[in-house]
Amino acid sequence: MKETRNRLKEAKRIVVKVGSRVLVDETGKPDHERISSLVSGIAVAHEAGREMILVSSGAIAAGIEALGLDTRPDTLPGLQMAAAVGQTRLMSLYGHLFGQRHIKVGQILLTDDLLKVEERRTNAKNTLINLIEHRIVPVINENDTVATEEITFGDNDLLAALVSTLIEADALILLTMTDGLHDENGERVAFIDEMSEDILALDKGANGHLSTGGMTSKLLAADQAAKAGAAVIIADGQTDGIIQSILNGDDTGTLIACG
Repeated sequence: MKETRNRLKEAKRIVVKVGSRVLVDETGKPDHERISSLVSGIAVAHEAGREMILVSSGAIAAGIEALGLDTRPDTLPGLQMAAAVGQTRLMSLYGHLFGQRHIKVGQILLTDDLLKVEERRTNAKNTLINLIEHRIVPVINENDTVATEEITFGDNDLLAALVSTLIEADALILLTMTDGLHDENGERVAFIDEMSEDILALDKGANGHLSTGGMTSKLLAADQAAKAGAAVIIADGQTDGIIQSILNGDDTGTLIACG
C-alpha cells in the first residue's frame, strides 16, 4: 500500500471528481467556502507543475438554488431545467475562483455515448490534451440538459473514470462526503487491491436528496480507472487540505489499485 501511496506523490496528471453534496450546504445552496477551499487545493497542485482536471457535479443543485426551489425536481425536464440554469452559475464561480489564482479554466460538457463513438472520443481527447498542454484546467460535467446518465445512475463517477482512462491519468481522486469505504465495524478500509462482491456489499446505499451517486458507483468507477492504470482514492471532500494530503501520500481515504 505504501508503494501505491507513493504513486500519488509522483502523479503528474490528476483527475479530481467532486460530488454535488460536497459542493453545497444543507439547504442545497452552493457552499462558497468549501468550493473555494477545493479550488485552492487544485490550484496549489497546478502551480506545482501537475496537470489538473476537474470533473464537477453540482449544476442541478446550483440550479435548484437559483430557481428558488425547496426540493430537487422529480421529473426529467425539471432536472434538466435546473441543470441548464445551474451550469452557468457553477462555471461562473469556478472561473472567478481560479481566475484569482491567475489560472484559466475551460468548460467541457460530455455524454457517455460521446465517449463511446470513436471520432467523438478522439475529438474529446484532443481537446482535453490541448487544454492541459496550455496549462488550462478543464472543468468537466455531464451534459445533463440532453443526457440522463448522471441524473439517473450516478454522480459523475463513471464519467470521471472514463475521462481518467481517456487521457491516461496517473491518479483519480473521488471526493465525497465520507473518508472512504467502511467495513462492517465502521472502520475505514484503507486499501483495496481487488474489487469483489464482498467489497461492494459494504456499501449501505444511502444517498442524499441532492445527488444520486452512492459508494457502489464510486467503487465500480474506481475499479475501472484502476484497471486502466490510475491510482484511485475515495476521500472526504469536506476536509480542508484534502487534495494536498492525498498528493503527499498521507494515509487518508480508501485507495484502490486493481490494475
